[in-house]
Amino acid sequence: MRVAAARIAAALVAATAPLSPALAQEEPTTETATPPASPDTTIEADGVDEPYPNLLDTTLSVEGDIEETDTPRTTWVRQDTIMGPWFAAKEDFREQTGITIGGSWGILWQNYSSSLVGERNAVGSKFTFNMSYDLANRGQPNALTIDMAIEDRRPLGTDLAPLQAGILAGSAIPTAATWGDFSMGITQFYIRQNLANNRFQYAIGKIFAPNFVNPYPFFDDNRQFLSLAFSTSPTIAVPLRGFGFVGAAYPSRNFYVKSGMFTANSSDTGITIDDFFSRDEHFYFIEAGYSGVAGRGLPIHARGPMDQNNFHITAWYRDPLENGSPRAYGFAFNANFMAGQNVMWFLRGGWSDGWLADLALSGGLGWRPPSATSDLFGVGVGWANPANERLRDQYTGEIFYRFHLTQNLAFTPNFQLVMNPTLDPTRDSLFIVSFRTRLSF
Repeated sequence: MRVAAARIAAALVAATAPLSPALAQEEPTTETATPPASPDTTIEADGVDEPYPNLLDTTLSVEGDIEETDTPRTTWVRQDTIMGPWFAAKEDFREQTGITIGGSWGILWQNYSSSLVGERNAVGSKFTFNMSYDLANRGQPNALTIDMAIEDRRPLGTDLAPLQAGILAGSAIPTAATWGDFSMGITQFYIRQNLANNRFQYAIGKIFAPNFVNPYPFFDDNRQFLSLAFSTSPTIAVPLRGFGFVGAAYPSRNFYVKSGMFTANSSDTGITIDDFFSRDEHFYFIEAGYSGVAGRGLPIHARGPMDQNNFHITAWYRDPLENGSPRAYGFAFNANFMAGQNVMWFLRGGWSDGWLADLALSGGLGWRPPSATSDLFGVGVGWANPANERLRDQYTGEIFYRFHLTQNLAFTPNFQLVMNPTLDPTRDSLFIVSFRTRLSF
């Protein structure tokens, strides 16, 4: 069945180019440091007390995944975790070696109201193990840190993982953007550093480019929305895991500029540094925007994901590829702002030439219950106009509630409605019911 599905997928890709769901291959798998706290919690930046972000819940960087896991939270049921001895052992290990570790294991089940290949159900497994170590200036704001992520993605008891199954159900936009299929290996390995009192930051190595290109607080499908309509934009030809570098500068307290260059050739667990230096196939971007936390000592991968009040514009360009893909370029924007203490709204959109979608727009909100800071409710709607004029526009709606039984164990029911599924012109709608379980450690 997997072989047959692959053949059908290849036929769909050929028939619908340039709407081939290339972005479906990967995901924002590691996570950003965003330990939300109560509304009255403050931190000091440049001598001024500011509210600590109390809603952001992202998982974009190695360090962030670890910190998110270790941050105390409240839940309605307030069940104690049985993993206390493990967390104590982690802390002892960090004190003795300087190495911080952590990870997670998630399982996602999706059911599709129809499928082009008869696969109405898909179950995926996602395992991540993170390590972080200060190579120099340990514990200082200008520490030179090396981060590594080891990951594994695969179907669990079904022929297809949710990523592939959602596409073969007819949706041009993946219904579970990160829940794909590859064997365990090193997916990220990079160094990062903050300099000049946080005025300049950089990261270089094998990194997940969507961590840095047009990010915002709700694009992690480990904990938040599942559909790609609300994660990376379908109008950006952003590469996935590969060698590259990115830098950010903060000329004023609330203004930042960020730019980077990556190889356009991704590999889940392989080495791509040779591609970067030997092949003229790169992805470039520059981003400028207003930041509510620009004056804080945040790592570069947290610029968008931790920003509770943000507006930015991103311009990008990708070289033509040897496989025949033409050059592509475009623009995107993001706006996300707090509405009170526990609600954040967002509006995002983009335009491109030479990529999957000519136009896309999405918006929604997230709400965190004040008495259960681990929980999160989200709702979003999105629209995408395919680059291929023969294909019809697709509309996506999604709603979810993430419920924490304990601080480290979460259950998330999720419902998606796809109107005019682009890859299945025989259907007017596609319903996707999902249930996600995630244990962090």
